[in-house]
Amino acid sequence: MAPSFFSKLNHIRQAGLAAILATLAVLGLAVMTVSSLTLITLTEKKIAGNIVYSAQAYYVAESGIEDSLYRIIKGKNYFASNSMEVASSSATISVSDVGSQRIIRVNGEENNRFRNLQINLNVNNQAVSFHYGAQVGEGGLIMSNNSQVSGSVYSNGPISGGNGAIITGDVYVASLPGNVDQSWSDNNSDFIFGKEGNPIDAAQSFQPSISDKLLKVSLYLKKVGSPSDKTVRILTDNNGQPSKNLVTSGAYGTLQGSQVSQSAYGWIDVALAAPPNLSANTKYWIVVDSSADVNNYFLWAKDSTDSYSNNTGKYSPNWNASSPVWSLAGGDLNFKVWLGSVPNSLSGLSIGGNAHANTINNCAITDDAYYQVLSVSTVGGTQYPNSPDPAIEQMPISESEIADWKVEAEAGGTIGSYSLTNGAIASLGPKKINGNLVVSNNADLTITGTVYVTGSISLSNGVKLRLGANYGNLSGVVLSTGPITVSNNTVFYTNGAGTYLMLLSDATGAAINISNNANTVIFYASQGTVNIYNNAILKEVTAYQINLSNGAQIIYESGLASAKFSSGSGASWAIANWQEVP
Repeated sequence: MAPSFFSKLNHIRQAGLAAILATLAVLGLAVMTVSSLTLITLTEKKIAGNIVYSAQAYYVAESGIEDSLYRIIKGKNYFASNSMEVASSSATISVSDVGSQRIIRVNGEENNRFRNLQINLNVNNQAVSFHYGAQVGEGGLIMSNNSQVSGSVYSNGPISGGNGAIITGDVYVASLPGNVDQSWSDNNSDFIFGKEGNPIDAAQSFQPSISDKLLKVSLYLKKVGSPSDKTVRILTDNNGQPSKNLVTSGAYGTLQGSQVSQSAYGWIDVALAAPPNLSANTKYWIVVDSSADVNNYFLWAKDSTDSYSNNTGKYSPNWNASSPVWSLAGGDLNFKVWLGSVPNSLSGLSIGGNAHANTINNCAITDDAYYQVLSVSTVGGTQYPNSPDPAIEQMPISESEIADWKVEAEAGGTIGSYSLTNGAIASLGPKKINGNLVVSNNADLTITGTVYVTGSISLSNGVKLRLGANYGNLSGVVLSTGPITVSNNTVFYTNGAGTYLMLLSDATGAAINISNNANTVIFYASQGTVNIYNNAILKEVTAYQINLSNGAQIIYESGLASAKFSSGSGASWAIANWQEVP
């Protein structure tokens, strides 16, 4: 029987309902798919935005790092807490000192996304030790009536005093070295030692032409990094190589790593603790006892032709091994040997400590006396006749270090003569001045980096000279190739205990003239004379010669034994690490 009309209609309805349901299912699935795709797209867009914002936060933090780094390295003004903006991004900057490090931390922000960067700077400082109230070269110390040094004095020249002149501490008057007897200075290559492998300890042989005392040796060196001090020994010969025996018990000295330049070779003197007597035509060895350090080591100038007759350079991984192995260095190493001595005297002083000199005359000594000749003097302690003369004391700053400071100043640019007067306020450094530096009449000058003056320096009439805050706990240098004059109420400011300004002249003759109290300044003139007038009171003076006029005083401060100097220029800071932090 054929389906009825109603049956067909019902079938059609059911089919239509199924189609509708299928259509709705497809539409639902489509909506779900579109929604999912939209959600994924929005999520990816948000992620992409976060990545962009995070990158922007990172780059603004990096900009803050670089801005602060530039300011510190170049000696510009900066703030311990600071902020900067780049487009819509911002950076919060903090700079802090932790020990000898300077830490820059920057928090970068963009649209509530944050990235934090930190950089640690190590100070490449030069440690200069001033162990004496006055250290004097061959020109000696002249003390007029009632002048005084509160502290000890070491002089490579004679010391004489007038009525009431007093040195409160110990006094050493060395005998001078005579002449260079043996030397070799041909230089066509480098010998690296103390870095790695077998060339750790280095040696050079020599044979004196006369029999006499060896007071010092000089080595022609430069360095990489900051190698530590090394011991230099004078050893006897053992079948063409160094033995392990000192010529005498005191035949050694200290090579001060801080005195060696990184930029150029220079002669570095090493005084011996107890000058040994050497015999003519006998072979001896200068041995530098080093240790392996791939970042900090020495270069000894070498003549690869090995032309110094019957002598040569050698090296060993350990000079003091049970059976040392010595190898040829491939040539002669540059050196000088100083033989003979010229005795000096100490006279006309009251001495609060011990006195050490070849000849002591007309002195009142509170404690002990060590001498060869003693006359018209009183000794409160024990007398030690026939004592060896004190060895010469090296100046605390080498010519190589001074040359490095000049280079650091030049890195900041060169200007002509500079004058600041009549209450003007300014900052200066690092800078080379081709001409003179004159600061006068209540002017106020802040030193923000090493200043090198090719002419003279004059500070007078109420001047204020300040050590820039950028130095932190370090000291700064102002140096001149001409004379330096300080007079009439010049006032010096530093950054607290242990920090100093050093005024340095490498002129000969009257290098520094002072008629003003200067309690935070070190005066240094290794080739010239420092004249101190008008009852001036100073902290420390080192010079070829020192003249203290009536009533002038030097009052030593113990912190000078470990003073650290930095130029504030690019050479003074090394990046220890650069990293992202939480």
